[in-house]
Amino acid sequence: MRRILLLAASAHALTTSSRRRFGLGAASAASAAALAPAQPAAAVREGSTKSGLRFRVEVEGSGDTPKRGQNAMIDYVLRVGVDGKPPLYVDGTKQYGLQARPLQFTLGVGAQIPGFDEAVLDMRVGETRTVIVPPKLGYGANGTEGFDDKIPKDATLIYTLELKSLLPFAPTDAQQKWIAENPNPWEK
Repeated sequence: MRRILLLAASAHALTTSSRRRFGLGAASAASAAALAPAQPAAAVREGSTKSGLRFRVEVEGSGDTPKRGQNAMIDYVLRVGVDGKPPLYVDGTKQYGLQARPLQFTLGVGAQIPGFDEAVLDMRVGETRTVIVPPKLGYGANGTEGFDDKIPKDATLIYTLELKSLLPFAPTDAQQKWIAENPNPWEK
């Protein structure tokens, strides 16, 4: 039996006003608020992009900003919100009670969903942010049906991302070609 954990992090990651702006609904806001710690950390800044990606920076980074085609070491937690229900834990490098194990991702070459790439490419090393990815920038109308079925159709993805480090910039020829042919894949 698959255990799905509701993360209290989603409650403390977003203020009530942010939950309304992010469209997570009153029921979700009330459920998340009940799990919130007494004194949540204040956001450094919040915003959104032209594509519809919304974010809240929890810890400002001071390192470099990644380039498309660059490999990055990232800690992440992925939660999924559907139909105004509280977000559920799906995947991540951080799991309750276990030490985080950052994963290496190649950014901006079509290897990740557009919302993930767009979010990380806007970060600096050392930054932690919560990102709300609408379905059109995530897995869309199909979800991950037929693959692993973890993400339902039309799901809103909620990532907590921490950009740990960047590896030397060395995209392959195929990645360089893809970058040239797809200047802004998240704005299609």
